[in-house]
Amino acid sequence: MKKALATLTALAALATALAAGPAAAQDYGAMVQQGMARMDAIVRQSQQGVQQIVARRMQDPAVQAAWQRYLAQTGGQPAMDYPTFTYQYVYTNGFSAQGIAHARQNEAGIQQREWAAWQGVRQAEQARGQAQQALRDHHFANQQEAGRGLMGQSTYLAPNGQGLQLPHTWQANGTYQWQGGTYHVDASGRYWALAGNGWWYPLQAR
Repeated sequence: MKKALATLTALAALATALAAGPAAAQDYGAMVQQGMARMDAIVRQSQQGVQQIVARRMQDPAVQAAWQRYLAQTGGQPAMDYPTFTYQYVYTNGFSAQGIAHARQNEAGIQQREWAAWQGVRQAEQARGQAQQALRDHHFANQQEAGRGLMGQSTYLAPNGQGLQLPHTWQANGTYQWQGGTYHVDASGRYWALAGNGWWYPLQAR
């Protein structure tokens, strides 16, 4: 149980760190190291708390008597040592039927929460990966646009979202033929495209 609780808490901490967002993705390595350090601290703190409880209860005469009965039942060849026995004794409330049932129910709940925490980690990793890919795509698009700029072209978006690469050196109040299309630049420098239906549609500079 103590390992499962520590793992569950650590998974939640890691999911929180991963879900920090695109800004954290810029230094993901450092973020993961910080998350792992927090996980280690949580595990150590949890283990220390359990060890203190076990150490106290090992001095309990009731636990010692139960241990002696257990040794007798196993013929002096116990399947666990005294500290582990003490931990199980505390966890199951003296190996009572009600305590054992509660322990089993608790373990099932921990497993479910641990699975949910792992799902959270995977979702956070996926979101981080998507954010990083979006940053790369945006950077690549900017690089492409910069390359077109060197060639005297820019991207103009039609109302339907289609991107058109057109020369940005066209003069105002002019109509131009370009790669099978007809375009017009008005007095304010805004670009228009002539559609097949004879209508002019405004283009938005990207």
